Amino acid sequence: MKKVLFATSALVMTAGVAAAEVAVSGDGRMGMVYDGNDVQFSSRARVKFTLTGESDAGLSFGAAFRVDQENYNANAYRSAARGTAGAVWISGTYGKLSMGDVVSASEAAIGDLYEIGYTEGTFAGDVEEISYLTGDGENLDQGPNILYEYTVNNISFYASASDGQDTSWFTTPGADVDDALNASSDDVAYSLAAKYDGGNFWAALGYAKHGDASELSLGAEAQFNQFSVKGIYVDYSDRFNGAAEWEYTAGLAAAYQADALTVKGFWRQDKYDLGAGAGNEKYDSFGIGADYDLGGGAVLAGGIIDTDYLDDTVADLGVKFKF
Repeated sequence: MKKVLFATSALVMTAGVAAAEVAVSGDGRMGMVYDGNDVQFSSRARVKFTLTGESDAGLSFGAAFRVDQENYNANAYRSAARGTAGAVWISGTYGKLSMGDVVSASEAAIGDLYEIGYTEGTFAGDVEEISYLTGDGENLDQGPNILYEYTVNNISFYASASDGQDTSWFTTPGADVDDALNASSDDVAYSLAAKYDGGNFWAALGYAKHGDASELSLGAEAQFNQFSVKGIYVDYSDRFNGAAEWEYTAGLAAAYQADALTVKGFWRQDKYDLGAGAGNEKYDSFGIGADYDLGGGAVLAGGIIDTDYLDDTVADLGVKFKF
């Protein structure tokens, strides 16, 4: 991948700072999406800024955000300027601390199922993404989230949290807007996780809580030559989607890579308790796709997903780029 640098090395003439660098990269895509009824053209281009530096004492720091995330006039909860898009971090001997629109500890340790298609799952509502209780777009009405990561030998530890405050510091001092926002966000949302990396496999355990809702997540992945397989299970308690109580999410993904070709697939199931004696309901999602690396940051990709959430089969095909 070729990156364009506005400044490959900009020396900052302030005490305690050795050097800083600002890099500009981007991505784009163009192709077609079948939404179950019609075929539509689909394209996108984005620019990303990555800022890095290191102090004289060897302390690393940085930040990253996309241009499209700086839109606070349209959405106060998705702005790099207000800490709810992109992220800022600092790292050293005692781990890495990030703040902004960061993932939860559970997601940092476990992640999601494999993305497929040239829109990387977006064409089907991103059903390959696990809906963790906190982080990665959740709790943004509380402002920036925080994530801490520390690795010793083969074991990594993670901790994340929100601040539990609806009232942002840039609003009128003392103002209480809790009633105007989501009442459940008055509670601190937090997550803890641990991960063991054995080289060609890893296993992780995570826990999260927000108000009365909680989750326990398990994940593991293994690689065997050109094959890889990943499994995720998340058990929810007192987490509601409307009137239905979300009980669990289970998923399995597999991939095979041969030179420039990668074939991927996944299965996911979500179970809900409909309440009031209405019984349970399960939603299944299946997907399969392939990527062909054209070189130079260009990839030809396509995928097909059938999901009960859409009650339909959808597909996409196109080319995605990295700059």
